[in-house]
Amino acid sequence: MNKEEIIGLNWWAREKVRGFMTGLHKSPDFGFSLDFAQHRAYVPGDAPKFIDWTVLARQDKYLTKQFEAESNLRAYFLLDSSASRYGSAGAKWSCAVRQIALSAALLSKQRDALGLLDVRAGEEVLFEAKNTDDAMEQLLLHLANRCELSVGNGSMFAATERLLSQIPPRSEVIVLTDVYHEDFQAFTKQLGALVDAGHFVKLVLLVSREEELDVQFYAGSFVADAETGTKTMLSLKDAEGLNAFVGEQIQLVKEQSALYGMRYTVLEVEDNPLHSFRKIIS
Repeated sequence: MNKEEIIGLNWWAREKVRGFMTGLHKSPDFGFSLDFAQHRAYVPGDAPKFIDWTVLARQDKYLTKQFEAESNLRAYFLLDSSASRYGSAGAKWSCAVRQIALSAALLSKQRDALGLLDVRAGEEVLFEAKNTDDAMEQLLLHLANRCELSVGNGSMFAATERLLSQIPPRSEVIVLTDVYHEDFQAFTKQLGALVDAGHFVKLVLLVSREEELDVQFYAGSFVADAETGTKTMLSLKDAEGLNAFVGEQIQLVKEQSALYGMRYTVLEVEDNPLHSFRKIIS
């Protein structure tokens, strides 16, 4: 995906997002929406209009009504821009950018805020969560300027530490990455710390059905390491090993997500972007 295509996603996202249900979100705090939450004892100074007169007539008790507050969601994407994400034709990168564009459009319609922490080797770029059209365009412009291949991997562990210390309470964190982590258990444990801090976390794994799940794709061909450029001839056994490794990593994420109270989903980059988007927001 080139720079012009990414910038064009601003329009693409606004058009494609039509048809998704929008609306405000329930807050754990109390406010003045129409949805009744609970009673509490009346205290001097409470507005008389919130006294439950039905309870007073039946039980001779002064109780006031509390209502669920409407709140705005804050969603942060933690985007792994490491070299391994690109694949042979940038399919994973294109999939990730489209999901961010769709999310930005939907959140904007809901008056919710979108933030981004973009991670690659030696660099982290943080966009604080905002809900304006200008902020959405700045995000896409930033991604448009990130199309060049990155060499090496950024520290997702350190990026998670940064989110833990900087983002507001009760944020949603959507992690876009692939299965190629040296210590996936340590990384998912760190994501669990976000859950413990009161954030909602969803780990999204991007895989290629053609390149990583089909053992025949690489068998008998030369492949280049995305990070070092080293070329290697892969046998059928090597290709089967790659397929097994991807399966093991997905299973590990499934187990770790259950352990730490996260959600996870697997996106195959060849799928329709709207189908993938539904999996993210479900």
